[in-house]
Amino acid sequence: METEIGFIGLGQMGKWMALNLIRKGFSL
Repeated sequence: METEIGFIGLGQMGKWMALNLIRKGFSL
């Protein structure tokens, strides 16, 4: 259970970072 929750947390963090990178790319 703990590993599953941690994996989901990493996935959400990755999505957030990807969205920020995409926004920066479009801004440039």
